[in-house]
Amino acid sequence: YLGRPLMQLKHPWIVTSVKPLALKTWQLTLEPKGHQGLQYEAGQFAWLNVGNSPFSLYENPFSISSAPASGRTIEFVIKELGDFTKTIGDIEPGTTAHIDGPHGNLIVSRHAEPGIALIAGGVGIAPMLGILRQLDHDGDKRPTVLLYGNRVKEQIVCPDDLEALSREHGTRLVHVLSEPPDGWTGYIGMVDAGVIREVFGSPEMRQWLYVLCGPPVMMDVVEETLIEIGVPARQIRSERFRYD
Repeated sequence: YLGRPLMQLKHPWIVTSVKPLALKTWQLTLEPKGHQGLQYEAGQFAWLNVGNSPFSLYENPFSISSAPASGRTIEFVIKELGDFTKTIGDIEPGTTAHIDGPHGNLIVSRHAEPGIALIAGGVGIAPMLGILRQLDHDGDKRPTVLLYGNRVKEQIVCPDDLEALSREHGTRLVHVLSEPPDGWTGYIGMVDAGVIREVFGSPEMRQWLYVLCGPPVMMDVVEETLIEIGVPARQIRSERFRYD
């Protein structure tokens, strides 16, 4: 209650930009003020406090969407879901922020599995962006698949970046929309057992590493289905958040 806030006071951050990324979804960019920044690994998250004293209780956990290779600035993808997140677009550049982190186990760099499956629902795409960007930077040649579910097409975050990663890194993109537009050729519905079995059901993919982030209901279904198709629980990494 005392040591951590004092440390945060010595290592403040400054908001450099807040910009819309998708429907009710924003990118918040911070840079360190007077220090070297945050040592983190792709896929991790931090507790973020914007515009308040570090001694206050106004902080929320958000996944870091930038890659460590991008430098000292860090980025977060934040969706309007609760009291704080609904006001994210009102934050002015220059606002002081404080960070407690890094935390989390959605880290692929420590794993040697022959392939990597990233399964995201909604704003759960945030850590996947950081992971994919770092894999691309590192020249990691393992096959990767990103399964990404949303309600409508307008909620897809960074579609151009994802397409670029698909071209340059070779990541297979699999989109799922529950309310698709006319002419949609991707999966329709939810990220459910049927989709998981169809995309990841081949025997060789049982040896892959699976990284999950999304709504709790989706996560429960995905974890259960992966185990049913023969993926060992030790190869499944997941995190659940609740925002306010």
